[in-house]
Amino acid sequence: FFLVYACQPNPYRQGKILYNTQCAGCHAEDGSGLAKLIPALDSTRLKLRQPQELVCLIRNGLPFDSLTRQQMPANKTLTEVEMANLINYLGDRYIGSHQVVRVEEIQQMYAACQYWKPGQ
Repeated sequence: FFLVYACQPNPYRQGKILYNTQCAGCHAEDGSGLAKLIPALDSTRLKLRQPQELVCLIRNGLPFDSLTRQQMPANKTLTEVEMANLINYLGDRYIGSHQVVRVEEIQQMYAACQYWKPGQ
């Protein structure tokens, strides 16, 4: 199954599906966000060249912001494979990065998230 899936013409298929089901409800299907309430996903906001921060942000969310009156909910249900696929899709889609984050790296990043604080 994995060999067949790896040979598919769109290697970011699961990442796109995960984005559409888990993220697009707030950040919009095209990543444009909602003015100052929900940030757009672009190269200035996404720290895709430093995926550790993005992994922890998705996993732990962000606390309630008194200015926007919004919070980013935590998503602790994504498996390491799903998170890798989502991060790789975001990198390809929003900053044109073909960097690949491997599942083994996600496992290490999940362990480091317990020490992560937003804005580090």
